[in-house]
Amino acid sequence: MKSIFSYGFLIVCLLGTLLRPAPLSSADLTSAKDTLQTSRLSVYARVDSSGTAAGASNVKVQASASAPANTITTANLNIGDTLTIGASTDAYYTVVGIVDSLNFTVSPVLAAGDADNNDVIYRKVKPQHSVTFTTKTAVANGFFQILLPSDATTPNDGKPDDQGYDFNTTVTVTAPSDVGATYDFVTGVATAAGGTYCTSPANYHCFEVHYSGVGSIGQAFTITLGNTNGTNTPIAPAPGDTTEATAETYSVLVKNFGNQANPSTATPIDKASVKIALIEAVRVTATVDPTISMTICGADTCHDIDPADVKDGETLSNNTGATSTGLSVSLGTLDLLAARLEAQKITIATNGSGGYALTAIDDGNLREGSNTIDDNVAAADPATPAVLNTVGTEAYGIHVCGTHVEAATWGTGTDTCGGGPTTNEYSGTDSTQALPLVSYTTGPTAGVDTYVLYKANISPITAQGDYAHSISYIATATF
Repeated sequence: MKSIFSYGFLIVCLLGTLLRPAPLSSADLTSAKDTLQTSRLSVYARVDSSGTAAGASNVKVQASASAPANTITTANLNIGDTLTIGASTDAYYTVVGIVDSLNFTVSPVLAAGDADNNDVIYRKVKPQHSVTFTTKTAVANGFFQILLPSDATTPNDGKPDDQGYDFNTTVTVTAPSDVGATYDFVTGVATAAGGTYCTSPANYHCFEVHYSGVGSIGQAFTITLGNTNGTNTPIAPAPGDTTEATAETYSVLVKNFGNQANPSTATPIDKASVKIALIEAVRVTATVDPTISMTICGADTCHDIDPADVKDGETLSNNTGATSTGLSVSLGTLDLLAARLEAQKITIATNGSGGYALTAIDDGNLREGSNTIDDNVAAADPATPAVLNTVGTEAYGIHVCGTHVEAATWGTGTDTCGGGPTTNEYSGTDSTQALPLVSYTTGPTAGVDTYVLYKANISPITAQGDYAHSISYIATATF
């Protein structure tokens, strides 16, 4: 819908001057205009085999093709356009990239027979025409006729022409609503240029809406040609001989006949000539850089975690010296009678289409010289955490909870980390094998929180001293 709206804006700008010509000397239909669903031109180009090959995605267009006989570029192509390439009208390709003025890429890759030199490239733009006008004379038992310009050589082959609209086999003509006894309409009739009663003026398709009734002066009508979904709708011309970014203009004729049998030879009672302007679509581009951000805050700096708070069913320590910020975690003095717990919050945002993963790796065990506090699980398999609840048994590790934490690895550590049981699983980190914490693969995400709980128990034979190690958290986005 965005494209259609944008094109409609171009129409408004152009039609302000082009669709309201000065009154003719004879009696004219007034307020006449043809409002297009889109003013975009169709695409008609040919393959240059020097840069195009079957089984590949790149398509090169001929800079000067034999038909249409003018300079061709990729200016009127946009990513997402559906094209017919090659001899088969069923071979549809989607534009996935614009390389330069002569090259673009498609999906799927080109099939055999669709990459030959001079193979056609079509994009059929099929805008509905909404033709409005006001009667000047009360014409009884007559009909309205709309004449849409056509190509002189191939006006009805179902392909874009470089001059005028292609009839496209059949066109739906929607008649106006009846107006009492003055206008009683029947189903509209469409005739391709050169058909019965559609020969003069030459190179125009004919669309008629007949009525019975006495007619009236100053009655406004709207007749539509084609449908908004492109079915039974004329195909807009491809660029002709004009310069790119310069509109191509065509005359549309609107006539009001009396009860004449052959409008090709009859004289209309009232008429109007309006102009429509068609132009290449404006390609709007923008670049979004890949982004990933990560912040860490602690129980002394986050607003939603504090000492003595409960996270995933466990209460954070508030003993002397127990603190955590974004840069450090202190469990304070460890106690044989109770575990010590602290927490941090890690917030990650990325626009990676494949999401992100969070892992942890350390610089060695929690240690004081050669003395260590044992990891809760063996370092050889840090992705299999276990419960750490036995007071008096030496163990240290981390537990994670949050929206994207995998419950298969971390037990109850999911969602908001609130109110769960105390059977949380913990694992020590390792200096050679990264510990997986979070995995999210379904697309970009903004501001997702993961909570890390640090927990330590000691035994009667844990050596005294000040223990420390460093953990690095690694957020990796997939773009």
